[in-house]
Amino acid sequence: MSRPEAMGGPGVFGRLVARVARGYGFSDPRAWPLFLRYFHPHRRALLGYALGASLVSLLLLPVVWLIRWAFDHAIPAARLGELAAIGAAIVGIRLLGSGAALLLRRHVVHVIKSAVARLREDLLDHLYRAPREHLGRADLDRLQSRIVQETERIDVMSNALLSGVLPALVSSLALGLVLAWTSPSLVGLAVLLLPLAWFATSRTSRAVARDVGSFRAAFESFNKGMSFVLRQLDLTRVQACEPDEIARQRANIDRLRADGERMAWSYALHGQLQANVTGLIGIGLLVAGGIEVARGAMTLGGLLAFYFGAGLLNGFVSTAMRGTADVIAGSVSLATLADILEYGEPPAYRGREAHVLRGGFELREVTFRHGNEPVLRAASMRIEPGSVVAVVGPNGAGKTTVLNLLLGLAAPQGGEVRVDGRPYHELDLAALRRQCGVVLQRHALFHGSIRDNLMYGNDGASEAQMVEAARRAGADEFVRALPGGYDTQVGEGGVRISGGESQRLAIARALLREPRVLLLDEPTNHLDVAAVQGLLAGLRALPARPTIVLVSHDERLVGAADQVWRLDEGRLHQVGVARRGELAATDQDPLLHGARALHG
Repeated sequence: MSRPEAMGGPGVFGRLVARVARGYGFSDPRAWPLFLRYFHPHRRALLGYALGASLVSLLLLPVVWLIRWAFDHAIPAARLGELAAIGAAIVGIRLLGSGAALLLRRHVVHVIKSAVARLREDLLDHLYRAPREHLGRADLDRLQSRIVQETERIDVMSNALLSGVLPALVSSLALGLVLAWTSPSLVGLAVLLLPLAWFATSRTSRAVARDVGSFRAAFESFNKGMSFVLRQLDLTRVQACEPDEIARQRANIDRLRADGERMAWSYALHGQLQANVTGLIGIGLLVAGGIEVARGAMTLGGLLAFYFGAGLLNGFVSTAMRGTADVIAGSVSLATLADILEYGEPPAYRGREAHVLRGGFELREVTFRHGNEPVLRAASMRIEPGSVVAVVGPNGAGKTTVLNLLLGLAAPQGGEVRVDGRPYHELDLAALRRQCGVVLQRHALFHGSIRDNLMYGNDGASEAQMVEAARRAGADEFVRALPGGYDTQVGEGGVRISGGESQRLAIARALLREPRVLLLDEPTNHLDVAAVQGLLAGLRALPARPTIVLVSHDERLVGAADQVWRLDEGRLHQVGVARRGELAATDQDPLLHGARALHG
């Protein structure tokens, strides 16, 4: 069960937050349940925060009473000492309130950052648990932009909601009660005018939500476009597409500008409309209060105290209203992240049992489809521990799918995959993969040094072990010839070294963990057959001889394998077994010949 699923219901706090959000004009049914899942564990801390904020707001009540006393008694009687004491008391109360507010602010920020951090952790965990074929169909640039940008907007929204809107509403309620005691008639007038403010807010809130959504889409397009520019500079140049690409990205930039202006205008209109409506309400209350004083129904001190309280109330209401734009933007982001967390099926393999790998695999009547496209049809294959097995077939036949099934990166829709006689659904596949060395077609070198790339996932390896792995892969010699040696930067994707050098480094990284199983996907893409055969010869000579699976369209590797499986029209057929015993220890042995070619 994932962390969000394990949490309880929203409770009183959750229902309050959801109602406030719906009141601002945003009611996506997926958004607020997601928000409440991450704040639900902090409900006691938030309840304490709400209680503290209420107590801080109550400090304003004696200020209202002191102002009324000053104007109704101290000033008319010219009691200057009493007036000075009143002023000092008001200053002391405000300082006490400010100190308490800072402590509460620190408390709630910790809660917000913790909740957002857990949301980001769950998104990260979801990416690693999501089925590979689902991510393969995703727009990764857009997905990255959404995870980064939307979680930041949720952080901003949470601050606005919990540090601004909710405390302002609590304080407004407390002040409203005091003002009702001071002048019920003026409060009644304010209540009659409030629907005007609410109507104006709800109308502009919908415009803000619409324009935030448009800006978000424009930002994602801009982010994706710039990612394409940086990653495909060479393609654009060799295809002489610079003018077209510049025009395309200028269109994204112009759309981002226009949508940004529109969103900024919506924010400004939303804020100004709220300020003017609340200002008009304040003027109406001042005029009505003046009439009450003129009629003798209210003292001047009462009016000034009421107006001071009304000014504070107006500030709290304005704070709550200003936060609505951030709440609306965060609501859109919550809905977007809910889409991501709901996307894809749960992982097929959830086993937790550790297994010490011996290296025997079996596919039993495996059926696998990409969407509606069949790749494997009741395919069966058995691999013995310590053997060298070649899976051959034309490009696109599904050989890499076989590799993904053996690694547990994909699960069959029918049939079963086993390792050492154990079904995959019982086992901890992450622990299983740590015992494997894998070299993919795309060698997965990242921006960093050769040392960084070799040590990735091999943190416990020593310098000597790293060099030995590079030597076995035929990489040590060329690495030492580089100006920086093992500290040479390879560039993103290994662009600063050749394809063959990248492949040798990928093989060295796989060998560094001393794997029980080595899986090589299209090893002759950048290495010739003799070099691959030399690598295999060296591996056969190791005391703990690993199982080796070669996936290739190059059938010249057939002679290097103990078993050969051909993948054709979705089925696996064993087509031959190399007669190693007849060639051993002779110059006819292609592995020995290849070993000499690789190691001299």
